[in-house]
Amino acid sequence: MIDSLEKRIANKNLTKTEIVIADFFFHNKNRLYFLTSTDIAQELNISDTSVIRFVKSLGFNNFKEFKDSLKQQVSDKILTPSEKLTLNEEILKNHNLMETFLACVNKNIQETLNVNTSKKIQKCIDILLNSKKKFIVGFKSTSGPTSFFGLRLGFILKDVITHRDNNSELIKNIIDIQENDCLFLIAHPKYSKTYTLLIELAKNANAKIIVITDKTTSPVANLGDITLFTDVRGISYFNSIISTQTLLEFLLTSLSRNIDDNGKARLASINELLNENK
Repeated sequence: MIDSLEKRIANKNLTKTEIVIADFFFHNKNRLYFLTSTDIAQELNISDTSVIRFVKSLGFNNFKEFKDSLKQQVSDKILTPSEKLTLNEEILKNHNLMETFLACVNKNIQETLNVNTSKKIQKCIDILLNSKKKFIVGFKSTSGPTSFFGLRLGFILKDVITHRDNNSELIKNIIDIQENDCLFLIAHPKYSKTYTLLIELAKNANAKIIVITDKTTSPVANLGDITLFTDVRGISYFNSIISTQTLLEFLLTSLSRNIDDNGKARLASINELLNENK
């Protein structure tokens, strides 16, 4: 949007006040969406009307339309919790919040399941079934889904190693990854630099790599053999993990159709042991 804004301004003869506003826009592009026209006016010590008039002169009907044009820039930026809350303030004022929340959840789940084709899902399952060791890794906001997936995958498959913490134990284990192993990585913002290190180690060993992340601009997207995408947009100050959890449950459900006799026996044995140790 900033590039488009520059083009709009390039053909205009700006007044002194407009130059001040334009300069402010370009130097504050990372937070521009989160400011009102009054906020900008106060920072520049000019009138609110001057800001709105300038925005209209650029071809926007009002300041809201101008801010809506910034949405793509905002969606590509890793937002802080306070920025997310500001972005969603109008949504949270909705009197029927439960209906709004359910609509958001359903939309995230539907888009996640639609973008990941059955062919990609089956390729992911084949990798998991044919790999010797399965390293399931995810930190911070993905630690919960990582723990869930690793535990339940281990009920039916041997040699599942789960790491939900970024520590020396992870490096100690991943350094031994081999060609017939698999790295299964779940990465949401803020992305850990360790993720790219793990992918590099897996690639050097010619191991298979499965990545689950939130967008094509993620630093780990498309670095492995297969990338699955989830929609993590929420309506509060945090990212939603519901679609990620749904995708993982769908993978496990699909895997359950391929459980052989050994897997069934393993599942039964684990269940028996768990019942005995309640």
